[in-house]
Amino acid sequence: MNKLSPVPYGSVFFAPMEGITEESFRKVILKLYPEWDYVATDFLRVPSAGRYPVKHLLQHIGLSHYEIPWVMAKTMYQILTSHTAFTTQMVLDVQDLGIPWIDINLGCPSTQVCKNKGGSFLLQDIPRLTGLIRDIRKTFRGRFTAKTRIGYTDTSNFLDVIRMLNDEGVEMITVHGRTKEMMYREPARWEFIAEAVKVSRVPIIGNGDIWQTSDIDRMLKETGCHGVMVARGALKLPWMAQDYRQGFHHNDDQRRIVKMKEFFREYREELERGNISMRGLLKQSKSVSRNMLDGIENGEPIRRKLLLSQTVPEFYDNLETI
Repeated sequence: MNKLSPVPYGSVFFAPMEGITEESFRKVILKLYPEWDYVATDFLRVPSAGRYPVKHLLQHIGLSHYEIPWVMAKTMYQILTSHTAFTTQMVLDVQDLGIPWIDINLGCPSTQVCKNKGGSFLLQDIPRLTGLIRDIRKTFRGRFTAKTRIGYTDTSNFLDVIRMLNDEGVEMITVHGRTKEMMYREPARWEFIAEAVKVSRVPIIGNGDIWQTSDIDRMLKETGCHGVMVARGALKLPWMAQDYRQGFHHNDDQRRIVKMKEFFREYREELERGNISMRGLLKQSKSVSRNMLDGIENGEPIRRKLLLSQTVPEFYDNLETI
């Protein structure tokens, strides 16, 4: 397994998002906006019994991506696990495929995920979480990173989690500035990202409330973090990293609509190349479109029209007539 180069200061990450950052979506992002330094798969649940076939593990990152070394080096392979899952076996299987980078999800706030004792639920019991992290680090020879929140119900053990991840050999930590209980109702607490920077010996990547290009520089300056991960803001402006690298800071409504249409033309073609069903193509197109109209004048009725589309042609006809 080839050792990955260190993540450069100021790197910009397209965050992992369930049901969104699958192979076709990532291919379009890297083709249209290669200024994203890193992208991520959505999370793959570690099975609670047995193991996945190799084909399933490869499909998660995408067969086309698996065959391109530079794409693999830019892609975080995110897993979602729990104390009772068959984590070691799956990590071994991923390693045997030569996948160079595993990221563990310690931040998902989903009720269903936490009910199954995964995601941010793991932050409540540091001794048990330590054992899980230690087992992965002992097994996996590639880059091992973690994405976490500042706590589950409160922030009382936040710095203890950061120190533990450092001590157990995690090589980079992404910090989302909210607890699980905060969900997305309150502003992200960037001051906790700054606190993590002070105690961590490994790079801290800041995450939360990056809505425009200027927020990237602001987070880097205000927190001292090593890089920035963009989630919902990247769904609103998938071209954000491109604008950031080019020093472009103004997205009026008309420009956003033009860019949105460009994205969806490419996305539709990529999904069709993957032989997706019409039902699947419509579902994915709707999912990706939800955030792109945020803040656009009269964006809500447009969004409603797209989401109520019954067929693929209807969705794309509605899009083109905006």
